[in-house]
Amino acid sequence: MRRALVGAVGMIGLVIVTGFSAYAVAAPKGPTKRAFTQTDLGAQISAKGNSFVSVYKVVSSLDGTGASIQDGSVTGTAFPLSGTDTTTTYFANGVGKSKDKYKLGALNAKGISTITGSGKCVGGTGVHKKEKCTYTFTGTYNTKTTVANVKVTGTNTR
Repeated sequence: MRRALVGAVGMIGLVIVTGFSAYAVAAPKGPTKRAFTQTDLGAQISAKGNSFVSVYKVVSSLDGTGASIQDGSVTGTAFPLSGTDTTTTYFANGVGKSKDKYKLGALNAKGISTITGSGKCVGGTGVHKKEKCTYTFTGTYNTKTTVANVKVTGTNTR
């Protein structure tokens, strides 16, 4: 009986040590820098003067599918335009916040403008709380439908 008890206690100790060793190997080693891509498809839902609000469906290579709200403004009243925005994106793993600078190119015959710009992460919740990222983006904006289709590429550190 005593031998069985000592053997059982020894086996439990072996399992615990093995578990800690496995965790030590699998434990995160600090922030990891990764490349990412993202697509944003959305439309403007309100505008007042040079300010606007748009909503998007977001698909990220790092975070999956989410939704975002963009509060922005443009300078000037004729294309090409430049502007800034702040965006809040909601994912299952947390909320990310970002700031952008962008340009809307001259309109083509169909009323479509090109979008180019860059941005950075500025905080959030969950995995986005301490993340750092920079990115660039390109896309189109249809002035007749207010639909924007944007491709984002960048690097993210979490």
